[in-house]
Amino acid sequence: MARFRRIENFNRIFFVTANLGRGVPPLSETERDIVLLALSSVREKHAFDLAGYVVMPDHLHLIISPGADGLATLMHAFKRSAHYKIALRRTMTDLLWQPRYFDNIIRCVRDFWEKLEYVHNNPVAAALSVEKRDWPWTSYGAYWGGAIPKIPVDKLELPTDGDFVLWPAPWKRPGS
Repeated sequence: MARFRRIENFNRIFFVTANLGRGVPPLSETERDIVLLALSSVREKHAFDLAGYVVMPDHLHLIISPGADGLATLMHAFKRSAHYKIALRRTMTDLLWQPRYFDNIIRCVRDFWEKLEYVHNNPVAAALSVEKRDWPWTSYGAYWGGAIPKIPVDKLELPTDGDFVLWPAPWKRPGS
């Protein structure tokens, strides 16, 4: 299989999807908590902005702006950490995640809000939840009330103009 080169690894806001490997049983509720704990742990070691997330039984979506370590490094660290913790619980030796993940650069403010809406609506669209606020493994509550998210998010200070282009990283504070 060909390896695709990433166009960018830094100074962008990314919409990321990571799927469980083929034949891997869905994540239980406890395992979804473990995934979020792994994400939080990696966030402490690799500083990055986490603007939104949802953990589903067979995949997850993140809206992130990687720090100095870059997207590839933090995704590798996150997937490895989550795999290790869940593999111990399941006593499995197979890979938990598909080897690759899918990422898209969020190009303008409108795209950011559309992707965040998509992330938060994912459990409803999959018929796992009646209301967006009812799914515990999401950042929805940080933006629109409801349950406090299991891990905090970084609310990026974005311009109100939906057509405003989001690079080179205007939401970053000088020196960060």
